[in-house]
Order: sequence, then C-alpha cells, then structure tokens
Amino acid sequence: MTKITFPVQKRATQKPKELRREGIIPANIFGDGDSIAIQADTLGFSKLYEQVGETGLVYLEIEGDADQHPVLVEEVQTDPVSGELLHVSLKQVNLKEKIEAEVPVETIGEFDVPQGVLVVVKDQIEVEALPADLPEKFEIDISALTEIGQMVTYADLKYDKNKVRLILGEEGEEEPVVLVQEQRAEEPEEEPEVIEGEEKTEGEAEGEKAEDSKEAGEKPEEAKKAE
Repeated sequence: MTKITFPVQKRATQKPKELRREGIIPANIFGDGDSIAIQADTLGFSKLYEQVGETGLVYLEIEGDADQHPVLVEEVQTDPVSGELLHVSLKQVNLKEKIEAEVPVETIGEFDVPQGVLVVVKDQIEVEALPADLPEKFEIDISALTEIGQMVTYADLKYDKNKVRLILGEEGEEEPVVLVQEQRAEEPEEEPEVIEGEEKTEGEAEGEKAEDSKEAGEKPEEAKKAE
C-alpha cells in the first residue's frame, strides 16, 4: 500500500471565516494527547478526501514539526446549502493498536434481473484492524446476481482475513449485505366506500331536520312568525 502524506500548518490566529475566504480549511487533530489546531489548503484536502475517505491512513506533515502524524479522517463538516467545507476533524492513531472502523460498500457492474430490485442492506461494514490494514472499501459485483432471492452476505466479502476482522451481528456471516427482491406492483388507490341507501337528497335531509326539531319540541318557522 502506498504511503500517503499531506502537508498542513499550525492554525494561524485568523478566524475560521477568514481562513475559508482565503481557500484554507480549519482542522483539528485529536486522539493522542492535546488537540492540535491546524489548517490546510481546501482544494488539496478535497482531493485527498476523495482518495482516502474515512478509512485511508494519512501521514500529516505539520510545517516546522519533524514528526509525521498518522491520522484518519474522523469528520468533515460542510455547509448544507453550498456544500462548502467548514471544518475537518482528524483522529491520530497508534499504528501498533487495532481500531474499529466502518468501511464503505461499493457496488460495481450492471444489475439486470427482470422484475427484480437490488436492495443494499449494508452500505458500511464495521471491521477491526490495524490502521494501516483497514480496507479502503468492500467491492461487490452485482452483475453476478441473476435471480430474485439471491444475496451477498458477510461470508462472501473479499478481504485479508489474517489482518481484518469483521464485527458481526446476530446473524453472523449469513447477514445479507445486498439482496435481490421481487419488484412489487403499485397498488391502486382505494375508492371511498359508498353504502347504498345512505345518500340523501338535500330535500330529504331538510325533512329529517324538521322532524328532529318537532320531536325536540321546537316550533316550526311559520308558527314562530304567526306569534
């Protein structure tokens, strides 16, 4: 695996908004002692994040610091409207200690099952491994699925079992990651039920109202006027 390095600088005293206007992303390193406030080129980090995601090990080279800092991207905050990068949290790791991480699932190939629907049950797989041994992703070739009812389970995933341990749920290795279900036909909307004999004309309704009034002891309108 190629060693990935990335240059950063210790955070200047400028406010985060000012840094972002200059094309610089504020960030923090945590996980090994005190948090370190740093900053990096926004465009450069965007390209790095596309490459490593949250499971790729990166060696940060802090300007003026002789040591490299092995980190994983823990969190990337973005503006919900513009998508602008706002802040990055990086977790420093011990290369000799295993960690738990969620590895993304990526489907490849063409899905072509008549009357079938592909369901991705797990878009991330939790694993345990040394930081340098974390898989970048789990690839699943969905073109191999040809029938309704077929699935890919944890047992079918390809990875180095000597270095990576899957964290399993109650179903163990038989838990599905992706599966093919039968496409359900859309059910027609139900028409409101009309019970024969219950609909009444306006005249019938007024007549019933008058009868109800008499039973309650109310005087008809004509009698009220005569009084």
